[in-house]
Amino acid sequence: MFTPIALRSLQDIAPRALSHSNAAVWRLLASARPTVAQWLARSRERQALREIAEGNNFHLLKDIGVSREEALREADKPFWRG
Repeated sequence: MFTPIALRSLQDIAPRALSHSNAAVWRLLASARPTVAQWLARSRERQALREIAEGNNFHLLKDIGVSREEALREADKPFWRG
């Protein structure tokens, strides 16, 4: 007869392995933080650019040196694309 192997609980795993695993997760999160911050900033900037372009604020577009079409093209890009 087949008996399933019981999964080990967290208490069965050596504390050192858990702390190593936690450290790896924290390193991953720390390394991703600048990227996520850049994505958020890019998203806010593109939203603001869209509002300027759709609001027909041509004087503001002229100040930053882009046409309405260029502004809308940039605003249409996804946040992860530079």
